[in-house]
Amino acid sequence: MGIVLGIESSCDDTATALLRDGQELLGEAVASQADDFAVWGGVVPEIAARGHVAALPGLVERVLEQAGLALSQVEAVAVGAWPGLIGSLLCGVTAAKVIAARLRIPLIAVDHIQAHLAAVHLGGTPVRYPLVGLVASGGHSHIYRCLAPGRMELLGGTIDDAAGEAFDKAAAMLELPYPGGPSIDRMATSGSSAAFDLPRSFIHDDTIRLSFAGLKTALLYQVRGPLGRDALSLDDAGVRDACASFQSAVVDCLVAKLLLAARQQGVTSIAVGGGVACNRALRQRLAGEADRQGLTVHLPAPRHCADNAAMIAVLGHHLLERGEISGYDVVPLPTGRAGPRAVRRG
Repeated sequence: MGIVLGIESSCDDTATALLRDGQELLGEAVASQADDFAVWGGVVPEIAARGHVAALPGLVERVLEQAGLALSQVEAVAVGAWPGLIGSLLCGVTAAKVIAARLRIPLIAVDHIQAHLAAVHLGGTPVRYPLVGLVASGGHSHIYRCLAPGRMELLGGTIDDAAGEAFDKAAAMLELPYPGGPSIDRMATSGSSAAFDLPRSFIHDDTIRLSFAGLKTALLYQVRGPLGRDALSLDDAGVRDACASFQSAVVDCLVAKLLLAARQQGVTSIAVGGGVACNRALRQRLAGEADRQGLTVHLPAPRHCADNAAMIAVLGHHLLERGEISGYDVVPLPTGRAGPRAVRRG
């Protein structure tokens, strides 16, 4: 199906993209509010929603200009409808409804989590199913058996913090800028991953479980001391070591459980999506392990790992091909089909 306009507004980034035939990216635009939320140390939902309202019209115009197209040439609209912050989702879904109704074209409601793994199709790289996929982000760290784009079965995941959330909290402990994942990634490149003895929860069992709360607490105790007593005085080198040690523990857990799931499911392909998939240590480790174990690993380009509209458009394309079209009465939801607290529909 020709040209799909993708709209993403599930959290604090506003994004639009135009995709032709499910592979050719004609244009994309993103408005980030990360700098605005740095002073808060995290996303403020009401402010995020206002930012989407202000940004969306201009972002739609920008991708049309990039592609050299008129709005009338768009043939379908795909929008991230769940999960996410309800106020933020409402902005994107409302915009998508208006465009689809005005042009009398199909509207496709997309699950944001499923879209993170569908992003591996961007660029036209052949992807063989079934595969096992990991979505690792600020709100999710879960592993799925994937039969096709948008057809996923939850195998397991974190029982507490998500990996991205743990990175943000660790960065705050170390007084590094928000968002924490990129800050820790940068600092870790010149630190020692063996400097701090940190736990890897569940890493030696045969369950698809992850936990980062204990890891986060262990770092807190090492840096500040139990109950805030006997805190370490970390110089720049010490902070870099702490980042490298923390990152190494997170990567060890994510990779171990993804590879375990691949063995249990008998698949030869794995994929990773979500903002944490931008992490350089994770990408390097996955490439090495996949080569050693004879697996094919699919990783989106870094700009398509974090929240983006291209992933929404590509999954929208596949859903449209299967005839999975939404009505104009679709309602955005804070939970979705693929997450650990998935809602039931129908």
